[in-house]
Amino acid sequence: MLTINGVFHDVEPNWDIERASGYSTLVFVTEGTVIYHVGENHFHLVKGELVYIPAELERSWTNHPEISHKKYTVVFSKDNHLPLFSNNKEELIRFKPRKAAYYEQRLAFLYIQWLSQRCYYKELSHTILSELLIIIAQEKEEWHTSPIKERAVRKIQEYILYNYRRNITIEELADLADVSKNYATVIFKEVLGVTPIQYLHQTRINTAWNLLHTTNMTIREVSEYLGYCDQSYFNRMFKKWMGMAPTHVKV
Repeated sequence: MLTINGVFHDVEPNWDIERASGYSTLVFVTEGTVIYHVGENHFHLVKGELVYIPAELERSWTNHPEISHKKYTVVFSKDNHLPLFSNNKEELIRFKPRKAAYYEQRLAFLYIQWLSQRCYYKELSHTILSELLIIIAQEKEEWHTSPIKERAVRKIQEYILYNYRRNITIEELADLADVSKNYATVIFKEVLGVTPIQYLHQTRINTAWNLLHTTNMTIREVSEYLGYCDQSYFNRMFKKWMGMAPTHVKV
């Protein structure tokens, strides 16, 4: 059983957190770099990285002296019998998720639910967190992907992240990785859990959510900025990935 104690979205914070323990913590960095001290470990957590910190480990974080950061943090307690990790062994887990865009989308939705406190928000929040923890455990057990496939997929992923506002085709992604169209889709889904086109939309919609929250851009302006010529199509994609219409974000 999970009990969430807090869900946070730090956007270029100007504070540090001193050493503490007692709760399990899930951190996902969406921008920049943040410095973590966990037990005897000292590391820089960078964009796209995730860390799971067991309750018993002391931890603290500080801002990088030169690079700001944005991150989601979930603080929670859980039943020790919850079978999330092999042999029920609690350990520090740090890695770059294959489904980074999906993690960001789910954490953004979790954050919205926790803040809004709508009916059943606790039950929905616990479900989202449970899903993420199980995906982490699943991905940890599957860290045996072929290096050749991994390199091809990361090349496609990086290209999408730098060109997501354009009308990217599966043909150009396949040419980039020097594979067939079908194989590009197969290995991308095998490694990241979604197709290249699904990943493109996830990346666009995550960006849309941030723009609607942090800028004065209208929904139409955001839609056009992200390469959606048809706003109704943008609205449908936004609701598909975020579980709500963009009008519920931009009020």
